[in-house]
Order: sequence, then C-alpha cells, then structure tokens
Amino acid sequence: MEAIIVKAVGFLLIIALGFILKSVGLFRAEDSRVLANLVLKITLPMSIIHNFATLTLSKTHLVPIGLGFLTNFAVIGLVLLLTRKMNGARRAFFLINCAGYNLGLCVLPYLQSFFDAEAVAIICMFDVSNAMMCFGGTFTIAMTVAKGRGQMDKKEIVRTLFSSMPFVTYLLMIVMAGLHLRFPEPVYTVAGMIGEANAFLAMFLIGLLFEPKIRRSEAKDMISVISVRLIAGIAFALIIYFCLPLPLLYRQVLALVVFGPILSVAPVYTERCGYNRSVAAVLNSFMLPFSLLIITILMMVMHI
Repeated sequence: MEAIIVKAVGFLLIIALGFILKSVGLFRAEDSRVLANLVLKITLPMSIIHNFATLTLSKTHLVPIGLGFLTNFAVIGLVLLLTRKMNGARRAFFLINCAGYNLGLCVLPYLQSFFDAEAVAIICMFDVSNAMMCFGGTFTIAMTVAKGRGQMDKKEIVRTLFSSMPFVTYLLMIVMAGLHLRFPEPVYTVAGMIGEANAFLAMFLIGLLFEPKIRRSEAKDMISVISVRLIAGIAFALIIYFCLPLPLLYRQVLALVVFGPILSVAPVYTERCGYNRSVAAVLNSFMLPFSLLIITILMMVMHI
C-alpha cells in the first residue's frame, strides 16, 4: 500500500512541477501545444503498442470489451440528455470529462499490486474499448456537438475520428491481435522505452494547463462533472457486481475500474472543443487522488 501511495503522490508532484515551472517562467502555457502533440502522437501510441506485446484476445475477453463500450455510451447518452439546453462548447466539456476512464496511468498499476495476471488482462480488455471511445468516439461526438448540429458531415466525422493517433493505434493493434499478427520483438522493446515517458509527460502537461483562477459558473461545471462520474460509477458498479452472471474476479475488477479518473489529455481535448482548458486541468488533478481513494475504499469493503 505504501508504494501505491508514493506513486499517487508522485503523480501529483509532477503536476505541481509543471505548474511551478510555468509560474517561474521556465515554461509557458503555449508550450503545452508542443507537449500535447508529443503525448498524443508519440508517447501514448508507443505505450499502447507496448501494452499489446503480451496481450492476446479470446472469447472470455468479449465481456469486458463490451462493458467498456456500454459504460461510455451510457454516460454519453446521459450527458447529451442533461446538457441539451447548453451551448456547444460547454456540452463538449461535459462529454469529454464525464465519459471514459484513465486506466493505464494509475488504475492499472495500482490494481496490479492486489490482483493476479488474469485480473490485469480483464482491465486491459476493458481499456481497449474504453480507450477507443475516449480517443476516438467520444472526442468525435464532442467536436460535432461543439461545432453545432448539422455542421459536421459524415466525411468530417470520419476525418476527426481517424485524426486521433491513439485511436488509430488501438484499432491497428486490435486487428493485429485478432489476426494473431505481431511486430518483431525489438519494436515492442523500443515502443516500451518511448512509452515510459508518457506518464510523466501527461501529468506534466496537466500542470502546465493548470490555472486555479476559474469563474463561479466553471466551478459549478466541475462539481457537476464529479457528480455525474460518481453517480454513474456507483450505478455501474452495483449492476456489474450484483446483476451480471460473471465470475467473482470479473465482477470485482470491473466494479473498480468504473471509478477510474478522467483522461489525462482531457484538458487538450477540452480546449480543442472551445472550452476553458484550465477547468479541465484543475478537475483532472483533483479526480486523480479522489478516484484512487474510492477504489481503495471499495477494495476494503470487498475484502480484497
């Protein structure tokens, strides 16, 4: 448990480092664009490729993959309903920050300390569909909403979807896994070397985007996002744990991951949709330890 606490505190210290270095002038807020491109187009795709090095698809993994899609679509539908009277940029903010889970940076390393390899595989399978939604589907829907109904045709939607390098990488790796194809081993080794930088850069990016000065209306939006994520997480966890005819291990793990924090690059996507990126950065830095706390409490309740 001590190692996990150190890691969680370490993430927060990296966020603080980014904010402090920006405050003293070593970095500027404008540098976040370069860093965001580095994360989205280099380190994150390399991390995805490395994660598929030991991952194999089987029929037993269809359930967590399906749940990854269902949970995301359910929250997207709920948010679209609740925000139907809001302007496009604000609705996009809620879509990006309410739907999806950041599992790779903190939840997966955290739960690896308590579960065996089979449980880790369940998390990875859930994250396959979850990440495809976060980096592709949800962002595309958010951009469509932000630009206004009817302003994005089918070609533009497809262009937006496939302009996401993480989405394309996930799609490629899933197809290869389904066909039992693999890159040469050195490719995974090099990808792992580059991908190791992703956690640091993603947290540092949040620090660069962090700006505590936000308006009261934006603070209310933050509270609303936290409420939606918490209520949705409780509902999903109860349904998964008590209603689904799955082995206990599956139900335990899946009931935990639905409390994962917000996507680390959510501030970047938020800005691209026309909303204040600082709000998403502040929200992100709060949700990281909050999510780990909830997951820890649930593991104690389930006697894990």
